[in-house]
Amino acid sequence: MKVSRRNWLRTALYGTPLSGFSYGGLVEKNVLSVNRVDIPVAVERSGLHGLKVGLMSDFHHDDFGNETLIRRAVSVLNKENVDVVLLAGDYISDQTAAMESLCGVLSELRPKLGSFGVLGNHDGWHFDESIPRLLEHAGVRLLINDSVEFDEFAVAGLDSYWAGHPDMVRALRSVPSEKPVLLGWHEPDPFDYYAENNVALQVSGHTHGGQICAPVYGPVLLPRYGKNYPFGHYQKHNRSLYVTRGMGTLDIPARFLCAPELAILTMRDFSISSPS
Repeated sequence: MKVSRRNWLRTALYGTPLSGFSYGGLVEKNVLSVNRVDIPVAVERSGLHGLKVGLMSDFHHDDFGNETLIRRAVSVLNKENVDVVLLAGDYISDQTAAMESLCGVLSELRPKLGSFGVLGNHDGWHFDESIPRLLEHAGVRLLINDSVEFDEFAVAGLDSYWAGHPDMVRALRSVPSEKPVLLGWHEPDPFDYYAENNVALQVSGHTHGGQICAPVYGPVLLPRYGKNYPFGHYQKHNRSLYVTRGMGTLDIPARFLCAPELAILTMRDFSISSPS
């Protein structure tokens, strides 16, 4: 018999001892893990050196959303003085009414160059005009097969692989081939599906890092298009992928060995010596 992700998560939570339930449901899902990661860049992309990117994803704000946790993450990002904020989708699970309170917090973001977002599969399945409208009012530009150029790089965003119609050619049509691209794409596994040389970094969410993980083994169950890259930094040739564990929870109000994550990614050309 095929077991759905939702049923497995509920069994994993409610079938565990009370102490595990208490920790996962009352403690860990409210603990913000701030991960500062250096992302290597090739010498020919040295213009990216020092660029600081804040990454959040998978708020699922109508599904046990935690406004206090998100507000803490926004405060950290503002103190870090990041250049760009990227939001990798799944703002909601199925109720778009939750966008208003979520965007009220996101409006407090103050990156140097801007905040950008892409759609997740849940956003696509339950899309209405309030999603882009409220994000825009919060100062977040939604990129659906589109891009924005800066002097040294571009930020691009693709539609959800699972719920939408991603189009890499359309997204990068106006970006010079030599200009490095930071790519937002909700699902991580499509990292294997393209070879565009100017994509320096893809950022994704979707997996929640498994949300409920087993000691030593790690994520026991991962969603479609999120099975190959559960969380963290991966590299293939001159491209990097970073998958965040996300901020919220889906189906059950708990995390276990998989705390909510705010990622702060700093692009580094390691051939450039740091000032002493």
